[in-house]
Amino acid sequence: MSAQRWDVLVVGAGAAGLAAAKDLSDAGRRVLVLEARRRIGGRVHTQRLRGDSLPLELGAEFVHGRQPEVFDIAREAGLLIDRLPDVHLWKTGPRLRRERRFWERFEAITGRMKARGRDRSVAEFLRGRRSLSSSDRRLFESMIDGYFAAPLEDASEKAMSTAGQPPAPPDERAQFRVVTGYASVLERLRAGLDPRRGRIRLGSVVTDVQWKRGSVRVRVDSGAVFHAARLVMTVPVGVLRAAPGEAGSILWDPEVPHARRALEGIGMGRVRKVILRFSEGFWEDAGWLARRAGEGIDALDFFHAPGEVFPTWWTLAPAAGARRLTAWAGWTGARELERLSGREVAERALATLSTVLGVDRRRLDRLLVSVHEHDWNRDPFSRGAYSYPAVGGSSAPDRLAEPVADTLFFAGEVTERLESGTVPGAIASGRRAVRRLLR
Repeated sequence: MSAQRWDVLVVGAGAAGLAAAKDLSDAGRRVLVLEARRRIGGRVHTQRLRGDSLPLELGAEFVHGRQPEVFDIAREAGLLIDRLPDVHLWKTGPRLRRERRFWERFEAITGRMKARGRDRSVAEFLRGRRSLSSSDRRLFESMIDGYFAAPLEDASEKAMSTAGQPPAPPDERAQFRVVTGYASVLERLRAGLDPRRGRIRLGSVVTDVQWKRGSVRVRVDSGAVFHAARLVMTVPVGVLRAAPGEAGSILWDPEVPHARRALEGIGMGRVRKVILRFSEGFWEDAGWLARRAGEGIDALDFFHAPGEVFPTWWTLAPAAGARRLTAWAGWTGARELERLSGREVAERALATLSTVLGVDRRRLDRLLVSVHEHDWNRDPFSRGAYSYPAVGGSSAPDRLAEPVADTLFFAGEVTERLESGTVPGAIASGRRAVRRLLR
């Protein structure tokens, strides 16, 4: 195996790597995918529990907008995608109130951000907006911290700006979920890899890459060495930025200054996502919901509690009888939780839930069936959740995606400026890298 030569080596069997490998095999190229984990999927990590009909998403879960990269695959494979109710409830005092203009309020602020000139941090932008109401400021800060998983002091104003752009259409704001699990989308990509031309080698941790124009030599932790004319690198930005000797790091010979300079403008977001399974969906009780959120709210979908360590929560609506709640902590909460054990993190999640929903903690403990989490921040093959554009880095994704000597091609969500941090963005980036490679 190690003596074989390939046309192209792909590092990483996540969404970007699988999309690239499929398109390369379709184009008649012999391609080998090297994956560090003993599974495909990367930061898509779907688990299926015995006796539970719905999959458990420990990584990527949502499709943000009607993205063709996912919807086309789902249609071809006969996969079902649910559109989620766009109902956001915010904790105000002892009650939850509905926020009907969630995205409009956020985009009203991004529309005031500078898209040109000297870049600055989101925090600096906000300091100059003293007229912004406290509620708008709180909503906006929670979105940067949670949705983008980025620190206000480092996130790029220019990259977040929507100045001069028309309002996003409803389908672009809509949230969807693959009912059969996100992994079923990636399984479809793997199934499309022509076995005569392409292979995936799991459990192969790339340790170093030697390259020159038209030639690549890749070594994995077992000592095996693979050769090809070209390389498509799809590992997360956290791995690309890892210093020599750190877990998951890759040694480049020679270094790739082009990539290093681009990575200076990209950060790696931090997230803690905890899924709580209960024996009873107490939040589905109409009487309880009316007391907590008022009349007119017939289901609990997304609910928010700014200031809590887990400020964002959601259910599996519209799936009825799905007895799970997901707790989400973006940058600030994830940093606060990073030194805690898994048990301690679960305790913080339950304590927050008791406070936010006003449910007695002893009752939560009685109803709790299991707790599930994958700590992406400590995962050596991820080293964080997903990328965000740092100050001065609004063009960094495009620069990183530029081919190097027609030999090295970088892909992954980090290289997709408009869809960074998403599975559709990763798929699109893998396909773009192949188009450039085949020119």
